[in-house]
Amino acid sequence: MKSKFEMKDVELAYRKLKSYVYYDNFSLLLRQQIAEFESSPNFEECLSKLVEFLNDPVNKRNYFEALLNEINYYVAPKKFSREPFNYGDNIISNNFTESSYLLEKVNYFFKGPVELHIISILWILKEGYVLHKDYHKDNYAYYLELNSESGNVVDGLRLFKPYFDQYQRWRDKGVDLAKNIVAEDTDVVVLSLDIKEYYYNINYHPDLQEEIHTRIVNDTGDKGTLFTQMIFDINDAYQKVCPKNSKGIMPIGILSSGILANWYLKDFDKKIKEELSPAYYGRYVDDILIVLSNTKISKTFNNVQFNSSLEAFLHKFFVERKIFDTKKTEKKIVHQSRNRKCIEIQKEITYQFISDKNIEIQKDKIILYSFESKESQAVLDMFKKKIEQHSSAFWFLPNENDINDDFDESVYELTYTDTVNKLRSVTDIKQSKYGASIFLAKRIKISLLSENKKDDKTTEQILTFFKGIVNLEFSNLWEKVLTYFVIVDDKNAFWKFFKETIIAIDCIKSSDKPKVKSSDLKKTKKYLGEYLMNCCAMATALNPNFVNLNWWEDRCSRFRFNWFNPNFYKEVYVLKKEYITSNLLRNSFVVVPLLNYLKLTNETDVNLVKYDYLRTLNPAFNKEGFQYDDKKLKYAPRFIYLHEFNSIDFLKELIFQAKQDHLEMFENLEQKIYHKSFDTFFKVNYEYRNTFYESKNGNEVANYSENLKKYYFKINEGYRSCDQKLGYNTLEIPQSKKIEDDLKIAVANTKVKATNIAQSLFETPNTDKERRKDFIDLLNGAEKVKADILILPEVSTPYRWLPVLADQARRKQRAIIAGLEHIRINNVCYNLLATILPMEHNGIKDVVINFRLKNHYSPGEKKLIKDRGKIAPKLSRSLYNLFIWRGIYFSNYNCYELADINHRALFKSKVDVLFASEYNQDVNYFSNIVETVSRDVHCYFVQVNSSDFGDSRITKPSKTEAKDILRLKGGENSIVLLGKIDIKKLREFQKTRISGQDTKIFKNTPPDFDHSNPENR
Repeated sequence: MKSKFEMKDVELAYRKLKSYVYYDNFSLLLRQQIAEFESSPNFEECLSKLVEFLNDPVNKRNYFEALLNEINYYVAPKKFSREPFNYGDNIISNNFTESSYLLEKVNYFFKGPVELHIISILWILKEGYVLHKDYHKDNYAYYLELNSESGNVVDGLRLFKPYFDQYQRWRDKGVDLAKNIVAEDTDVVVLSLDIKEYYYNINYHPDLQEEIHTRIVNDTGDKGTLFTQMIFDINDAYQKVCPKNSKGIMPIGILSSGILANWYLKDFDKKIKEELSPAYYGRYVDDILIVLSNTKISKTFNNVQFNSSLEAFLHKFFVERKIFDTKKTEKKIVHQSRNRKCIEIQKEITYQFISDKNIEIQKDKIILYSFESKESQAVLDMFKKKIEQHSSAFWFLPNENDINDDFDESVYELTYTDTVNKLRSVTDIKQSKYGASIFLAKRIKISLLSENKKDDKTTEQILTFFKGIVNLEFSNLWEKVLTYFVIVDDKNAFWKFFKETIIAIDCIKSSDKPKVKSSDLKKTKKYLGEYLMNCCAMATALNPNFVNLNWWEDRCSRFRFNWFNPNFYKEVYVLKKEYITSNLLRNSFVVVPLLNYLKLTNETDVNLVKYDYLRTLNPAFNKEGFQYDDKKLKYAPRFIYLHEFNSIDFLKELIFQAKQDHLEMFENLEQKIYHKSFDTFFKVNYEYRNTFYESKNGNEVANYSENLKKYYFKINEGYRSCDQKLGYNTLEIPQSKKIEDDLKIAVANTKVKATNIAQSLFETPNTDKERRKDFIDLLNGAEKVKADILILPEVSTPYRWLPVLADQARRKQRAIIAGLEHIRINNVCYNLLATILPMEHNGIKDVVINFRLKNHYSPGEKKLIKDRGKIAPKLSRSLYNLFIWRGIYFSNYNCYELADINHRALFKSKVDVLFASEYNQDVNYFSNIVETVSRDVHCYFVQVNSSDFGDSRITKPSKTEAKDILRLKGGENSIVLLGKIDIKKLREFQKTRISGQDTKIFKNTPPDFDHSNPENR
């Protein structure tokens, strides 16, 4: 008899849980639990036991009870305040360090075995998704990814739509609508509400639980509600241990709560929409945005009944319409400084949902925006502009010169009462968490482009900013700070920040208003200590040898605080290993894509932020270590792109062949590497993660794989000469939208320095600040002009920057042709031309990367290499590529290859455009070649050379005075220039035989030109 539940069900739920936590920046301690769980030697056994329980829940109830008994809670800080100043009134200070920091509010988070979290995911997949249908129209948080046909949660890793996208949608939709209404000469009011302590006031009483059981059964039929009852059992067990004094508590920190909490408010949502008929109503967890059209705030109100226009407005629209009731209370406010103390009695109104008094609106968080159509709309415009600036913070790569200059402006916000030119107008200094986060992210991104380049100014800015109460309030940025110091290899700064944070935690004390229990205070300090440990482990997992066990022991032994874990130094070291084993470290910071998925990371401490690790391995390396770790691939927490497999498979093969002194990959194996990469890509992202493939046999799965591959690329032999010594392969990218208008080509005008070439050949590639800036300027320049293709000169780009090129090409869907600097392995110096071709399939953007070894090294290049005892590889056969991308047929040459008349004639009538990446001083000779090839092959020709040599150009087969579309030389700064070529116009000309060709447009096609080729294109 077939079991009701199988291992694949539990594995699917576990993967979704792990993936959610991987992307969530607020679940670091759950991340720790999952890392420990997966790294455990009995990981598979734990999953099997869960399957056994699910198939016999009555007889194995003890298993579930044991899990429930492990439920506990974390106490995390919610709000800090500072001790009253001793300065007196009207004093503003930039000193945020005190002898103590007051803990005013705490939050309680669910702590329970990973198995219970898996059960919560299974509930969502099997039963809970039904509830989503009742509230999804107005809700933006915990928005399930549902299959449009079946209505079930989609296969794969996705569970909820990304929270950052959903938050932006929730906010932007309301703002955009308000803006449109005002533009139509109609007044509008935007109301922002916040529900007070939402999760602590959700009372799922027995009648409501029964309603949920019935709702699910009605939708799913006879499948029952096994998981629904388990979820309520989990919630009940948590409510018994959670110290929060409330009739109903929804656990914060388990994903089932997101669904239940949303469903709980469905009647609240419905009531507001029915009574107010708003132009827009949207809710994100407990934050509510309402847009009311043709509404304005009255400037006059009954000041006997109401304290403000806001109260009068809320009474008219919410109280009179039976949405809210009001509860009036008196609140004692104590104003105190070290010099004096006064007490103020305030009358306060609380708004409660009329159908459920547990749902209260926080009065101090109600904000009302009134926009009258006849007045200035500057506020809405400025707010919208600010949102767009934040949304595009990483669309361009960070400008290195501006990052440090922008630090103060980004992280400090000054409040003015008058003109900004008056110092006395400054009334407050606040810190921006968003600004600090963006600064750190940009700094990390830049630092990954080079090897351990410390920046004293950046270090000083970070250590000065993260002090005292600011450090405590911005605890979710600790990991970024520590990661930055690991990447730049700054142990001293790492220790200073760590010590400052420990001291700040110890300075926390309980506030008297309201009083935080001493037990909660101690648990908060322990929580922050454990959180800091996780931040340290996550950061050092990127470079396990950054600090050793003795380093940790020596420093941790200096702390004698009663809350500080005496085993911190041991546990952080173990946890670091567990993050590596489970691959829950920050994959995006690994400089060699997928290096962390190789077996060698299990056997030895690998510096994942050091590019040269693989290339400089001892020739007697262990080949087994270069294989993928199947478990890491099976439980990978993210979608792994094809280009990542593409890149590392190529690099591994290059290393193997360099050690064995042969070039078979470039001569025979090119197609095999693409297929090998795709097979692994399919296995990881589809076969492992989709239950659909479980029911298929091997042949059926292979067919699905082959069909999907055809969407990504098609590669085959295009042409071989009679002696097989010369030819080309055809590489087509089918899923690339055809270019309907002119092809926009960005030509990079940048200087390739001879010193950089020598460094890449004989030392370590130069990746200094000046060069990074030039590189980033070129990539940003291509984006500013919205180019379709960017072409860079020969040997202009260090190989370690290839992942940045690939990511830019993928995100912007821009093809990039780049001459890579020589990569030296086992004294063999490879000159590679990379062609990066983007595509998109089912909303997933990816790229295919082609690496081609230079067929003809120039005499000067060979001399430079051989004079230093290195090897310039010589191919026994020369293969080029005919690329078909976005309907454009093109190929490319690497400088001196153009000197071979047979090679440059390969693509006669077969291409629309040829590209050449060059580092070439003989400008006149190559200028003649360009003009000759353009006419003989009859195509557009794009040549890019080092700017000091010049003659970078886009030319066409036309008469002399009209042939150059773009031509340039010189300049100190690196820029791109955009040229446009009309492919359609050229093809139409070529379809016409010579007798009918108009030579005012293009030169005649050459003899024996195959007119059928442009006709077929």
